[in-house]
Amino acid sequence: MNDPVDIRDLSVKCGNCNTYQTLAGFSRRDDWNVYTYECENEICDPAVTRTHVEVPRELDTFARRDPEWRGGRRHAGAEPEAG
Repeated sequence: MNDPVDIRDLSVKCGNCNTYQTLAGFSRRDDWNVYTYECENEICDPAVTRTHVEVPRELDTFARRDPEWRGGRRHAGAEPEAG
C-alpha cells in the first residue's frame, strides 16, 4: 500500500450525534501523523466522542505541505507540540 493519503478527502462522522466532526488537532507519534476530530455542538462530550485518525507519515500528503503545521483552527497561534 503505497498510495498517498490526503485527509482533505475524508469525512469523519460521530457515532453518537450523527453529525460530521471537525479537525481539531494534530500530533505526531513515531512514524504516524495523528489527526483529532471533535463534534462542535452541545450534544457530545469531546472526551467521549473524539476520533483519532492515524496516517503513516510517508503517505500523508496533507501534513507534508507544511512540516510545521499544527492542524485545526483551534490551535492557531499555539506553540508546536513536541514530537
